Formats: sequence, C-alpha cells, structure tokens
Amino acid sequence: MTPCAIDLSSRSRLVALLLLVPLALIGGSLAGLAIGRFSTAPLSYRDQRLVQIRADLRQVEGDYLLALGDSHVARWHAHEFCGLPLVNGGVHGATTRDTRELVDQLALPRPPLAIILSVGTNDANRKRFREPPEAVTRFRQAFRGLLRDLSGRASLVVIATLPRLDERQAPAFSEEAALDIAGSAETACREEGSCRLASGFGDGIALADGLHLADYERAYRAAEPGICAALPPGKRLRQNRRAEAP
Repeated sequence: MTPCAIDLSSRSRLVALLLLVPLALIGGSLAGLAIGRFSTAPLSYRDQRLVQIRADLRQVEGDYLLALGDSHVARWHAHEFCGLPLVNGGVHGATTRDTRELVDQLALPRPPLAIILSVGTNDANRKRFREPPEAVTRFRQAFRGLLRDLSGRASLVVIATLPRLDERQAPAFSEEAALDIAGSAETACREEGSCRLASGFGDGIALADGLHLADYERAYRAAEPGICAALPPGKRLRQNRRAEAP
C-alpha cells in the first residue's frame, strides 16, 4: 500500500469518527430525555389517592376514624365524625377487590376506632360480568375477605348500605346485581361480630345522577348517631364531654 493510500484511509476514518461522535452525543441525550420522562410519568388517579391517604394517616393524631370504599365515600368531604378526625380513603370507581388491594398497601399508624365502609356499586357495573349471578359471586368472595381484613384492623366496621339505583343507570349498572350485592353485604356483616350496618343509608335523599346521592353530608349525618353509639363506651363518654365543653 502506498503512503498516499494510507493517508486517505486515515482521513476517511477521521471523518467517520468526527461524524459519529456528534450522533452518539445526540442519541445519548435523546435516550436520557426518554428515561427522564419515563421516570417522571404522572401517577394514576389511584396511586395519587394512595399517596394522599398515606399522608393523611401520617398526620392524624390520637384516635381517629377511617372511611374506605368507592365514590359513596370519596364524595363525602367531612374531616370529622363523631367528634373524631376522619381520614377519607375513598377511591372513585373502586370495586370491592380494588379496596382490598388498597388496604393491603396502607400502613395504619394505629388502629382506627372504627372503619366506615361502602363498596359494591362498581361490582354491579355491566362491564365487569356477563350475568348478574357472576357479579354477586365475585363480590361475595371479595367482600368476605375484605371484611376479615378490616375486622383485624379495627374493633368496629360499619357498612354504609348502598343507595338504590334508578333507571337512568340501567344501561351501565345491573339493578338486579346491585340489590343482591347489597343483600350479600348485609348478611356477611350480620355474621361478623365486629360489624354493624348503617341501615337505610341515604333514604329520602335524591340521587344526583341515578347512582350518587345528591347530599352525602346529610346522609352521613343521619347515620352518625347510630355509628357513634357503637363506638367503645369510654370513647363515647369522652366525645360527649367534648361536645359539652364550651
């Protein structure tokens, strides 16, 4: 090979190297940007709620109540109930199974005096089953497991019975499944010593959309005396003294 040929070959390699280095740098920058975007992807609504519930639990001091379930809980905006702090763990659209999975991811700072629970409506969503009996079977299995879990975390579990659906929701929700699900929840609660029913929850309150109550504050206020009366006697006495204080 002649000196000229060697020189040309070296120049070619040098030119190729000079072209490849900027391309490699650009490629690395784009890869880093993509990784950065992936690592900072926005949290899902469920994960956002989990973060918020955990934060609320860390901040609560002393005795407290915990509410869990679907939108029948998430639409309740009270921060106090029976004279106690209330941590709202409701998640819009949650099924019974979703609620149980969320509970598994919660580290309670100490047992709440009571857990208020409302689940079952989303289990009656027609997208989740072929026939109503299938929905009821799935609910029954998930609910009994959830009730056992909650009974191990609090001495009292209160079930807010489901508002009855109206015809506006018939295309999306099965009234037959919803009624059987509500009946299954009530039966399971009566068989569990630590469970109480807030029967007639929302009775006399209009539905805003055929599914949700128009006034959840009023519905829970109506159930409050019965729930407060079921709290441990020493705690009830203390709440009564607080109510009498100036």
